[in-house]
Amino acid sequence: MKWIDTHIHVSDMGRDGKRRENLLDDLMEVMNREEADLRFVISPDGYWNRIVAQEEDGALRANEFIHNLTSGAPHRLYGSCFINPNFLDAALKTMEICFEKYGFVQLGEMLQYMLGFEMNSDSVETIVKRAVDYDVPVQVHISTSNRGEHASSFGMEQLHDLFGCVQRVPDAKYILAHAVGMQDDNPPVVDQYLDAIEKEYGKFPDNFWIEIRDFNSPGVRSVLTRVPHNRIIAGTDWTTRIGPPFLAYGTIFDVKSPEENPFEPCVASMVQFLKEAGATDESVRLIGYENAARLLKIRE
Repeated sequence: MKWIDTHIHVSDMGRDGKRRENLLDDLMEVMNREEADLRFVISPDGYWNRIVAQEEDGALRANEFIHNLTSGAPHRLYGSCFINPNFLDAALKTMEICFEKYGFVQLGEMLQYMLGFEMNSDSVETIVKRAVDYDVPVQVHISTSNRGEHASSFGMEQLHDLFGCVQRVPDAKYILAHAVGMQDDNPPVVDQYLDAIEKEYGKFPDNFWIEIRDFNSPGVRSVLTRVPHNRIIAGTDWTTRIGPPFLAYGTIFDVKSPEENPFEPCVASMVQFLKEAGATDESVRLIGYENAARLLKIRE
């Protein structure tokens, strides 16, 4: 089967500070282990985040790095344009290059908590309107845990901030990044998000898509029950932080060894979790490939 993950972070430098000269080959080795026809939408990670946060030309350089990878694996790797709204002119120029020259398929991840901006702001309004012009979706960080313990985990604040952006630019397409996950139950974490969305809009909006990060989460059953199945996509937040060799695709975010993962990391396991949560074969095809392919205009 075909499978697209809309949320993958990669870096050409390890935590030891050493350059990864064979990053593309090591990344393809992970993808080729899979029985599924696996595609990744990739954006920068690691030290690139600091560069984008601090340097005006950082986003352009970071996305050039991503373009070099996607050029080496066409129809397997696709680019997501990572920008910093605090450098608005540079962000718009980077978007122009990414979408008009490089053929990137997505804007994001919008890391408001890391780069110090709000989605509900004049600069982001300008950026999101440009994304509408390019007809690409905007992938926005919404905490998977909603713990409120550190900057990345204030999910409800991030969601309400997004609502303000949606009011400014209602015709954009928005992806709720890694919003489905964690082992919390009664209720799952995502239920609070879905309650807020339904209160704000009366239903799950037609221009929202929601990513599943942890397919073994009780939240998967909630999202299958409460969200139209043509608005659910796979976005696991898989990273290259460990290795190479990198951990198998399907390893849960922040797990540091194969032994720590609670299930065999592979697409087949994700499919099984979907079916156990109530998904039909048709829903599995939608979530695993067709929804993202349609949204990102991937036709291969």
